Amino acid sequence: MALDALAGLNNDLIIRSWIASTTTKPFHKEEEGNTVFFAFKQSFLEKDWFDPENTSPFGETKMNREQFPCMRSIGNDVDATVNEAFLKNLQLLISTSFPVSVKAVVDSMRSQRIVFTGHSSGGATAILATVWYLETYFTKQSGFFPEPLCVTFGAPLVGDYVFKHALGRENWSRFFVNFVTRFDIVPRIMLARKASTKQALPRVLSQLDPRAGNQGNDQSITGFFTVVMKDTATVAHQAVCKLIGNGEPFLKTLSSFLELSPYRPAGTFVFSTATRLVSVSNSDAILQILLYSSQSSNEQELSLRPHQSIRDHHSYEEMVHSMGMKVVNQLDLHHLPLDGGESALSDLGLSTRARQCVRAAFEAEKKRVDNQNKITSKQRKIVDKLVWIEDEYKPKCLTHKIGYYDSFKESNEEKDFRANVSRAELAGIYDEVLGLVKEGQLPDGFEGRIEWIELANRYRRLIEPLDISNYHRHLKNEDTGPYMIHGRPNRYKHAQRGYEHELLKAGRSAEEIKRSDCGSCFWAEVEELRRKEYDEVRVNKLEELLEGWIRDKEVDDEHIFQEGSSFRKWWHSLPEVHRHGSSLRVRMG
Repeated sequence: MALDALAGLNNDLIIRSWIASTTTKPFHKEEEGNTVFFAFKQSFLEKDWFDPENTSPFGETKMNREQFPCMRSIGNDVDATVNEAFLKNLQLLISTSFPVSVKAVVDSMRSQRIVFTGHSSGGATAILATVWYLETYFTKQSGFFPEPLCVTFGAPLVGDYVFKHALGRENWSRFFVNFVTRFDIVPRIMLARKASTKQALPRVLSQLDPRAGNQGNDQSITGFFTVVMKDTATVAHQAVCKLIGNGEPFLKTLSSFLELSPYRPAGTFVFSTATRLVSVSNSDAILQILLYSSQSSNEQELSLRPHQSIRDHHSYEEMVHSMGMKVVNQLDLHHLPLDGGESALSDLGLSTRARQCVRAAFEAEKKRVDNQNKITSKQRKIVDKLVWIEDEYKPKCLTHKIGYYDSFKESNEEKDFRANVSRAELAGIYDEVLGLVKEGQLPDGFEGRIEWIELANRYRRLIEPLDISNYHRHLKNEDTGPYMIHGRPNRYKHAQRGYEHELLKAGRSAEEIKRSDCGSCFWAEVEELRRKEYDEVRVNKLEELLEGWIRDKEVDDEHIFQEGSSFRKWWHSLPEVHRHGSSLRVRMG
C-alpha cells in the first residue's frame, strides 16, 4: 500500500506538516503550491493539558451545541465530550487573527487544501481547529471550500465516543490522520485518571518538552508510565468485553465505583515502527493497539519502556524523514493473523491475546455493517407501506369528507384496521433501528445517510398523526397525560432530530428551527386545545406555526381542512372575534 492512499498524503506533505508543526507561535501559516498549512504550537505547561478550574476526573467538558452543532449524537441526543484545556486553547485561538487568516484563504479560492497540523498538544489544537473549520464552512455556508486535512504527530486523545461518532456520521473522519510512534506515552495519557497522574505530570511534561534535553534517569517517569498503562489496560479491557458481549454484570459493577476515561481515538492512526507504518481507522482496534503495543515480554523490556515512551515522543522528525523507506500496511479484518510471522502486528509487538482483541474490534465493525445491511433490506417494506398510506388510505378517507387522522380515530372500516397493522409493523422496524443506533450497533455513517434521513422524516410526517390518533382513541391522555409530555415515542423524536440536523446544515438557523416546533405533532396540540377553555396565546401560536408546517409539508392541509375534520369543527367553536381576525379565516370559509 502506498502512503498517498492515506487521505491523499505524500511524503512531501507530511514533511512540510512536521516542519510547520515545530512553530513557537500560537499559530503559523505558510503556503506551498496550492496547499496552505496552519500549524499550532505545542505547550508543556500543565494548565494547557488539564484546565485548573475543571474538577471532573479526566478534565473533560461538553462541547457547546450552538458553536459545534454537528458534534453530537442524534440517536442519544448528547453533545460530544472533549478535554476542556484543549477546548479553551481553541477558544483562545479563535479570539486571535486566526479566523481572519482562514477566511482569507477560503475567499481567495486559490487553495485546494488546508492542512491543520501540530505536534503533541499542538496536535490537539489542530484537531479542534479542523472541527471548527468544518463546522464553520462545511455546514453553515454554501459554495466551494478547500477540503481540510488534519495531520498530527504524537497528539493526545481529544474527545469521547460521541466526538468520534459525530466525525464518522458527517463523513469527516477521513480528514484526520494521526501519526504515532510505537511507544509514545502522549496518545495514552488521557486514558489515565487525572488524580493518578497529577503529581508526576509536571515533571513528565518537562521531559516531553524537546527544549529541555535529556534529564537522565528519572523515577517519576517510571511511576507515571506504570499508572498510565494500568488505566489504559482497564479502559481497553472494558471496551473489548463490551465488544464481545461478555462480562456485562462485571462492567456495570466496575463502572459503579470506578470512572473510566471517556476519551477515544478518532480518525486514522498511523503507527510507526522500525520498518513500517501501520494504518488503522477502527477506533476500537486503535485503543487495543495503544495498550498492547507498549507491553513488555520480559523484565528488561519492562525497565526500558518508560524512557522509551519519552524518547519516542521526540522521534517524529526521524520518523518523518525515514517514511519513504518504510512499508505501509493497512489493518483490516482480512489481514489479522493470530500467529507470529513477519507482519504489521509482529512489528507492533502484539501478542496472540492482543491480536484477538484487535480482531474482536474488526469483527464488531463487520457486525455493525451486517446490521446496516439487514435494516437496508427492510427499506422496500417501509416504502411499500408508506405508499399504501399515501396513495390508497388517505384518498379513501377523503371520500367521507374527513381526513385520515379522524378516520383512523373512528376506525369504522377495514381500511382503518389495515392502516393500524401497517402502523404497528413500521413502529417495530423503526424501534429496532433506534435501538441499534443507541447501542452503537450500526456504522457511524448510518445516521448521516440522506436516504434514511428522508425516509424517516417521511415516516414521521405520515404515521405520527396515526399514533396521536390512536393515543387519544384509547383515552391514554386521561390515564398517562399529554402525548407530547408522556406519550411521544422516541422513534419520532429521533427522526425529527435527524431532519432538524439536515435543516441546520442547509442553512436554517437554530433559532428558526426551534421556533418551528414539530409539525407532525399538530394533532396533539389540537387535541389538548379542544379539551381546554379558549387559550388565545396557544391558539394564535398554533395558527402561526401551521402556515409554516403547511409550507414545509409537515402537515397535509388537504386533510385538516376537510368539512368533517375535527380540527375544522373545533376552530368554528372558537370565539367569533378570534375567527374574524384569524389567518385561517379564508381557508375555513
